[in-house]
Amino acid sequence: MSVATAKRRKWTYFITPLGVLLAVAVGILAYYHERDTREGFYEIGDTGQAERIDLGVVVQRVDAPARELVLQVLVSPHGAVRDGGDERAAAKDLVVDSSSVAAVPLRFRAGERISAKELRVPLDDGVVSDFPFDRYRTQLYFEVTAGGTHVPTTMNYADHDPFFLSRVTGGDAADGEVRADLLIKRSRSTFILAWFQVIVMWALALSVLAGALHIVRRRLGLVWPALGWMAATLFALVGFRNAAPGLPPIGSMIDYCAFFWAEAVITLALVMVVVKGIRLKQKAPA
Repeated sequence: MSVATAKRRKWTYFITPLGVLLAVAVGILAYYHERDTREGFYEIGDTGQAERIDLGVVVQRVDAPARELVLQVLVSPHGAVRDGGDERAAAKDLVVDSSSVAAVPLRFRAGERISAKELRVPLDDGVVSDFPFDRYRTQLYFEVTAGGTHVPTTMNYADHDPFFLSRVTGGDAADGEVRADLLIKRSRSTFILAWFQVIVMWALALSVLAGALHIVRRRLGLVWPALGWMAATLFALVGFRNAAPGLPPIGSMIDYCAFFWAEAVITLALVMVVVKGIRLKQKAPA
């Protein structure tokens, strides 16, 4: 072994683990940045008022195929609106109307302990088949009355869906009413994974095609291990595609960008090898 070759190997042994550590460090930084981004908290309304109703709104799940936003809403009375014996109860009957089209207004009797309720709000715009570029908009609206009278209301908004990222783009609070405009899109990790799947699908398809061309050009005939690998890749891509986060429906953008093409390329490569192999076998002397 020459001295130059030995030096190159030493550099390789040094650079490889350094590259791995650098990649891991970048990944950790990206993770913490996304985690901080997901933990966004928005507050709408004047929390300085003594007598008010606080609405704690948490996004539990974005159901893109059903075009719904699943929320958990907790009503918290303050000041004279709150029952003196229980801070989780109201002194008067509360009625909370919302932008949900699937539920009647929430009603809480005076003195009754208030628990969190689930609401479903319809999503506007956006098409789920645009995955991973699909975006949605909606408006959250709440109107609160206590004993038939409007009460100053505030909203605390947080997002707990790991597959989507929502942002409050606007909002206001009037006497007894509060609104928030939302923009919802796929999270960064979902977006990265979707593009990774596209790259992997094309890489596997082109690898199978390259292997098929090699077999045909070398006139190797029916190479059964290679044919098994091609067939396994063909069916493995179906499961790999179905692992896309959020289970986008068939016919989504990711399918037209990669999945359909990859399946077609692998199928054609497999058929080409089989046809050429059979012809070679027929031409071979008995």
